[in-house]
Amino acid sequence: MKSAVVFGARQLLGYEFCVQLLEKGYKVLAKDFAKWQNKEQEEKWLFIGRNANLQYEQIEENSLGKIYEPVHYFFIPLPDFYSKDFPDIHHHFIHIIKTLTLDELFTQSIFVMIQPSAIDKGNSNFCSNIEKLKTDIRERGNKLIEYCMLNNNVNKKETRLFFNSSTNDKWRGLDNEFSSVSITKEIIEHIEKKMDELYI
Repeated sequence: MKSAVVFGARQLLGYEFCVQLLEKGYKVLAKDFAKWQNKEQEEKWLFIGRNANLQYEQIEENSLGKIYEPVHYFFIPLPDFYSKDFPDIHHHFIHIIKTLTLDELFTQSIFVMIQPSAIDKGNSNFCSNIEKLKTDIRERGNKLIEYCMLNNNVNKKETRLFFNSSTNDKWRGLDNEFSSVSITKEIIEHIEKKMDELYI
């Protein structure tokens, strides 16, 4: 069974990734920060929270959220992070990802970053830290695939999606490759079907 970790799991994109991964039969380790959750998100979580393949962990302040077994993918939906003004969570999150990239348990794991368009990157400090993090991930030899959403809408009809799997690659569009109306489902399908071409 394939496995995936989803950060920001109760946020807009993070939740959709959890739903789609579970539908595809993945074992999902869902992680989110206690500080930025609300009652609506907790109630919405009840729709999938009892799935046997889903494990949820609430990340508390100063917790690293240790993972004790290899996983295939780490899904990092950055639009969820850019949309919230929580500098302490941003800092904590960067530290968690850096720690994961140093762990030999995850040398074969693929880090999947979903980026918002440049105009939606409101926090310049967080943005520069993410760029440094991407460089660190690649320099350590970890695998990183980036997707960029233009319009930042989960509805595919209103959003253009691009991907990049290398610092030397140009961004390439995914338009018309899949019939899915869900951006999250399309990203998962793209990774599964194109992995041999992406890596490397």
